Amino acid sequence: MRAPLPIALIAVALLAGCSASPSEAGKVQSEVLYRTSASWDGTPYPAYPEGQPVLSLVKVSIPANTTLDWHCHQGFNLGYLAEGKLEVETRDGKQIHLKAGDTLAELVNEVHRGHTREQAATVMVFHAATEQLAFSTPEAQCPKPFNADDSALNTLLKGIEQRLTTAQDVALHKWDNAQPVYAQQRERQVLANVRNNAWRYQLTPERAQAFFADQIEAHKMVQYSLINRWQVRGEAPDTPRRDLEQAVRPQLDDLQAVLLQNLANFDNAYRPDCASRLAATIDARATDPGLKQALVRATGQLCQTP
Repeated sequence: MRAPLPIALIAVALLAGCSASPSEAGKVQSEVLYRTSASWDGTPYPAYPEGQPVLSLVKVSIPANTTLDWHCHQGFNLGYLAEGKLEVETRDGKQIHLKAGDTLAELVNEVHRGHTREQAATVMVFHAATEQLAFSTPEAQCPKPFNADDSALNTLLKGIEQRLTTAQDVALHKWDNAQPVYAQQRERQVLANVRNNAWRYQLTPERAQAFFADQIEAHKMVQYSLINRWQVRGEAPDTPRRDLEQAVRPQLDDLQAVLLQNLANFDNAYRPDCASRLAATIDARATDPGLKQALVRATGQLCQTP
């Protein structure tokens, strides 16, 4: 990926079209009011959602002595308090107090609300999302937090996500070398290895193979999506490449053992409500639509009775 331009260069580029005669007093100035990669509580922001981007600038006027309803934001919001004072709190007790001139990087997918007291508040909010993600979502429709008791499922999904993150490295290699995404011989090797090692984890060869066939298809889904995006742009990102044979595939082999063990642990904790738990957990884990679709594909046969 190309390194972002320094802020100073961006400012120069934006202001290049502005002309000022020598007789005009003063100079054009640019000030970055806020820049962050995390929300106000320190939580790092996830990846931008896939799809047609939509940018909005929303003016929110809140009367004095008002408490907003509990809600969440599934897109990215950056607020500037133009007037008044505002308090923001989360369900678990985190708070922040804002005064006019303060800037707030909003939480993502965490339920919260705002209060005003003796002063009304006017907030200018920059909203970056897609058409499918509303500016604000009522609490009842917000992603549910993880179930701490569902450790076997969450651990398995974490391993699946780790495997999916290697899809970009593989896609970059195939892009650079004009290779197809579908690698029949490699897929056969992986599935044969999985079948041969299933007994080590008290899994049947059929269960292990079906699970890993889904991992392969989900991985290819991400690769196809990335390569299609690069085709549209006419280039791939110039991020550092990882060697496929020396770095990426050994990582995938290590993850194979981890995932088989996690699958066995999940099967040992199997519950009849597997399908509903799985859907709710994926919805809570994945804010990026592309990742969510890949997780759904990777778990397509997970809830079949082991």
